Amino acid sequence: MSTLDQIVSSNLAMLKEQAASLEKSLHFVRKAIELFESQNGSQVTTGKRGRKRGRKPGSIVSKAANAVKATPQTRKRKGGKHIDRIIAVLKEKKTPMGSGELIDSLFKKQTKDKDKKHFGTLIYPTLTTAYKNKTLQLKNGEIHLSS
Repeated sequence: MSTLDQIVSSNLAMLKEQAASLEKSLHFVRKAIELFESQNGSQVTTGKRGRKRGRKPGSIVSKAANAVKATPQTRKRKGGKHIDRIIAVLKEKKTPMGSGELIDSLFKKQTKDKDKKHFGTLIYPTLTTAYKNKTLQLKNGEIHLSS
């Protein structure tokens, strides 16, 4: 069995070896830093510069481009947005509906999407946005129109 003095002396010897190794590595790293710093100052990069983005420095922007633009054109889409259809169904029914029942009635009224599950994935984000905007309210699992 080894004594406490033997354990301490072996650990101390091991730590001294590690310290010497680290000193040697540190010396190598310092030499490398000096080498790269000396080369960095003397060499000029010879690579091509990339194309700059934006307008050329000296080009003049016309006043028409700076003029305030007219109001953007609204979408002209047949059938309206999902939220419009949802509100129309809730007004037609005049009572709160569950989301499944609402999706069923909306799915029956449209003809473009043949997959009910896919159609539901289009409607749920609209419902979530409407809850956040307080256009619709979700109470006890039923969708209500906000007053």
